[in-house]
Amino acid sequence: MIKHLSNSSLQNLLHLYNRIWHEHRFPSSWQQAIIIPIPKPGKDPSNPLNYRPIGLTDCLCKLMEKMVNRRLVYYLEHNKILSPFQSGFRPGRCTIDNLLALETDIRTTFVKRQHLVAIFFVIEKAYDRTWRYGILQDLFNCNLRGNLPIFIQNFLRLRLFRVKVGYQLSDLFIQEEGVPQGSVLSVTLFALKINSIFKHLQPSIKSFLYVDDLYISCPGDNMGFIERQLQIAVNKLTQWSSLNGFTFSTSKTSCVHFCRKRRLHPEPEIKLYGQVINVVSEVKFLGIIFDKKLTFLPHVLQLRKKLDRALNILKVLSNTFWGASLLSLLRVYRAAILSKIDYGCTIYGSARQGVLQKLNTIHHSALRLCSGAFRTSPVESLYVECHEPSLEYRRQMLTLHYFSKILTNPNHPYFNYKQSRFLQRLQDARPSVVPSFFTRAAGFLHDLNLDTAQLLPNPVILLTPWIPHGLKFLNPFENYDKTNTASDIYLQLFTHHRELYHHFIPVFTDGSKSSTQTSFACVFINSTLSFQLHPSCSIFTAEIRAILHSLSEISNYPADNYIIYSDSLSVLQALSSLHRHPLAFSILDLHDRLVCKGFSILLCWVPSHVGISGNEIADIAAKNASA
Repeated sequence: MIKHLSNSSLQNLLHLYNRIWHEHRFPSSWQQAIIIPIPKPGKDPSNPLNYRPIGLTDCLCKLMEKMVNRRLVYYLEHNKILSPFQSGFRPGRCTIDNLLALETDIRTTFVKRQHLVAIFFVIEKAYDRTWRYGILQDLFNCNLRGNLPIFIQNFLRLRLFRVKVGYQLSDLFIQEEGVPQGSVLSVTLFALKINSIFKHLQPSIKSFLYVDDLYISCPGDNMGFIERQLQIAVNKLTQWSSLNGFTFSTSKTSCVHFCRKRRLHPEPEIKLYGQVINVVSEVKFLGIIFDKKLTFLPHVLQLRKKLDRALNILKVLSNTFWGASLLSLLRVYRAAILSKIDYGCTIYGSARQGVLQKLNTIHHSALRLCSGAFRTSPVESLYVECHEPSLEYRRQMLTLHYFSKILTNPNHPYFNYKQSRFLQRLQDARPSVVPSFFTRAAGFLHDLNLDTAQLLPNPVILLTPWIPHGLKFLNPFENYDKTNTASDIYLQLFTHHRELYHHFIPVFTDGSKSSTQTSFACVFINSTLSFQLHPSCSIFTAEIRAILHSLSEISNYPADNYIIYSDSLSVLQALSSLHRHPLAFSILDLHDRLVCKGFSILLCWVPSHVGISGNEIADIAAKNASA
């Protein structure tokens, strides 16, 4: 409803937001929430503690929270206030980051033939017990002054809620502590409050945090040394929790001793609040089960049970006479089954083939149900018919995607990770030990001849959220269908367009893609430039690279009016909608700097191969870039 408001209504809404921001007032109705209790699966529904509360808050308030949250996140990320070892609710980060850190440490320990003890903490009612005054104090320590901390103070003050069951509402209750459930701003405030936990750990302890899921680990040859280091860390964490209003759950906190040594060795004995932390053989961490030998067999077996139940959906929907179509069944399969297989496969994909093959039967059975194939149909024909690769190829693809994501995020803790020569020699000497994620990914790149490809860093936090971004482009041909329009008409339209913009200097760009090369070209009035890219680059990359290079060349000229013509509509639409492509950020950043210097730069789409002189020259130059 808000998106479809008229311009005058949107202006009134913006005026309301600015009054709340500057006059330091907060609507009382925005401080109320409706709580919907959702029963947790497999728990006793008669116990009120076995329900997950879902908080519904005012939509207008959520919209303003999102605006404030974007500014707060930009400030925290731009000034590098949040620890790189915290992954929850941050741009460019995910749960796989924490899983990768744990798996890498365990694999490294196995290669060195050492012990690694990891403790997995659970914070009791983390959101409901977050210290509000501590949040305001942390904002003050971050040098935040003025309207933003005042808005957050008013936002947290006097929060009310009522519980809704069916059509019945309870009385209003006051939420005396904690951050509001269901709020856009709460996750960032909680991340800021818990961020100081890393400052209390000694350098010998490795730690990663995803919202309230914290684990610490310590490797070593001597179990006594590991116990002492972890006990010191646990004592410091309990001191931190008492000062910041948090409490660790002694019943849910667990410890796992990862080791592949066969001789007898003592299990670690570490105390939390005077109670010995329970040592278990396997633990479920962020949806992945880690066993002490890191075989991932318990995880695959449990995943197999889930998938067997989800497979019944396809059995019901598929029928030779009245069942759903192939496309509909594949959509259901990808949403209900394949998504569960994909999650964490970059980590548990290091298990031996005998373990991973247990998932292949689910994959093949689902493809047979979707395509209506016989049980005796070859597996390769199922892949072709359903346009789905094997799970092995899919794991390789997702591994390379995630590996590329790490290499393009300068804020990632593993951005500059390089395995030492010592570990590499140990790995070569002990081939029976499973290599780490980075070794596996490097092997895949080498097999695909992509190990020489360079990846551009993707600046996740670059554009200021309080300034509008996005380049609007001209399209004088938008009312004409290319299949039904003669080239002469396009030439006449372009001639008329140039008469209107005759005071703008034209620049034409184009990209080219073939089986052996990728290239682009830029055509100026007095020069034509063409370049080659890596053969694996897409035509989209070539087209957007051409626009970026044109802007770079324009920056060497005196300030004037320029118009860049491109025949790639997808690139121009990406630039107008803030696409997450790293080169799109570079273009927007360079464009803003040129505008500040007095340049006036426009973008315009032109149809290809209709006889427009500059576009034809750019097309030929891009194709001949190899020369």
